[in-house]
Amino acid sequence: MVQPRSTRWKGPVCMFAGIAVLVASVRLVERDVSAQGQVASAPVASVTELMQAMIIPASNTMFNLPRDPPTDDEGWDIVRNSAVILAESGTLLMREGRAEDSEVWRATSNALAEAGEAALRAARARDVDGISDAGNLLIDSCEVCHEKHWIR
Repeated sequence: MVQPRSTRWKGPVCMFAGIAVLVASVRLVERDVSAQGQVASAPVASVTELMQAMIIPASNTMFNLPRDPPTDDEGWDIVRNSAVILAESGTLLMREGRAEDSEVWRATSNALAEAGEAALRAARARDVDGISDAGNLLIDSCEVCHEKHWIR
């Protein structure tokens, strides 16, 4: 049976339209998935919360270590994890919404990250003196920052 001329185009047009809708849907899903994989632009915690939850406890681990060094793998894991927290905290302090428009803020945030990196190298080597040296770098970065940006 021969289809009338007015309905012959409907099959290919419908198929083309269906493919176009499918392609558009896939692109929308891809865009949504990639957007979900991105870091939110606004920080969740305040600087004070970051200090209380992460930086102060991790710093205390470094400061207490020379008096009471770890004696097993679990203890060194705690030291290493605290060093990671300190190293990454400098970056977190520099995020938009937290970073102050100040050279002191940027410099001390970088110094915090560098102290954390030094502590991480020392923790990986199980070097108590290296942790102590990193603790001194940490104290310096904290004192300089808190002179200008004490959060009350």
